[in-house]
Amino acid sequence: MEAHKTDRTTGEPDHGPFQPFEDADKEVRKATGWWWLYVLLGLVSIALGVTALASRITAVATLVAVLAVFLIYTGVAEIVFAATIRRHAWAGILAGIASLAAGIIALAWPGITLYVLVIFVGASLIAWGIYRIYLSFTDPAVRPRAVTLIEGLALMAIGTLALAWPKVSILVLAVLVSVAFIVFGAFAFVGGLHLLDLHHAARKAHKEADKVLKGDTTDVHHHAA
Repeated sequence: MEAHKTDRTTGEPDHGPFQPFEDADKEVRKATGWWWLYVLLGLVSIALGVTALASRITAVATLVAVLAVFLIYTGVAEIVFAATIRRHAWAGILAGIASLAAGIIALAWPGITLYVLVIFVGASLIAWGIYRIYLSFTDPAVRPRAVTLIEGLALMAIGTLALAWPKVSILVLAVLVSVAFIVFGAFAFVGGLHLLDLHHAARKAHKEADKVLKGDTTDVHHHAA
């Protein structure tokens, strides 16, 4: 009777010619396993946007604090995504660090004026929009691509509107920022649920493939006997 072959480096079963598919399947299950972080990011962003919208923010300092929290949180989340599921990790890490730095700068900037804040908000949203559009074309973990593409275009549109309206009031700017948070959160939430579906499908496919492989091994042993 022939013993099961194992990989010398990992100690796990070696499925021979099927091993590349097994490795790819493992990577898919690992990547989609982070669906909950997308959902959490989406819920926090939506909650932040709705709260800011309902609060009718009229103070620059309050809006700066809300924006900084959003940029820091999304920056940390993007670094985690880049380190776990992004195809081009360097791009995600740079985007995360840039967002994190922008949030810290916003908090540390004493007496920031409304005009500077408008430029800051517009540039941040446009940058995030460009990055999301980039992901929609380059990252296989981003599904559905059209959803991420629309998200990127929406963030760019809101950012452009902010920059084109330099004399906007603090209340209107707060509304634009709140809407951007809600848009970002809604798309992140939808993306997380889609990853969850992919995760369940990958696990189901893995179990079915495992049954087939075990069945083939049993047949080989039966014939050998």
